[in-house]
Amino acid sequence: MTEHKSRILIVEDEVLIAFSLKKMLDPFFSAEIANDYEEARILLSHKLFDLVLIDISLSGEKTGLDLANFINTTLSLPFIFTTALTDPSTLEKVTNLKPAAYLSKPVESVNLITAINLALANQDAIIKIEIGKQIYYFQSKDFLFAQADHIYVEIYLKSGKDQVLRTTLSYLENVFPPKYFKRINRSVAVNPYHVSKVINDKLFIEDKVFKISKNF
Repeated sequence: MTEHKSRILIVEDEVLIAFSLKKMLDPFFSAEIANDYEEARILLSHKLFDLVLIDISLSGEKTGLDLANFINTTLSLPFIFTTALTDPSTLEKVTNLKPAAYLSKPVESVNLITAINLALANQDAIIKIEIGKQIYYFQSKDFLFAQADHIYVEIYLKSGKDQVLRTTLSYLENVFPPKYFKRINRSVAVNPYHVSKVINDKLFIEDKVFKISKNF
């Protein structure tokens, strides 16, 4: 089985720097490049990434700070800032956006890889679900989808160790991190991390096909 490589989006408007960063990442990750805010926003809206590497001083009306705000409000992805700016005003804005790391340019390969690995490790959360006296633990990225049937919900896992829980999808929505649990209809919630494609109102995860309701 081919090892899954975490997907990194590099957002950098200087072409040479962007390709230099991609060259550093390619042995370890699957990396793509966006040159400005709009290109990054479109890619993030249509593709699944595990982490975003953002240059603060992007060309155009919107900066890397705007992109970080977009990520925080819509995607909940970890991101790392790269910048040559170290003035107090910029540092204050950066801190408020809660990046996983902040790397000064020129970025060294060892610091970049270490920062990304630490950020990704912190994202693979262990989810604890308490139902009555029973406690269940799931790795967030092992979760594929949940399907409700009357008073039960079956949790389907990539590891194959599926679980049937006496609970509701509404309860699970409050327990799972939002980035790993998206309701698509009345009886199904999916992990966007494992969605392979979406065609019209059909969503695909491995060999399963689900219908997306307009109400969700």
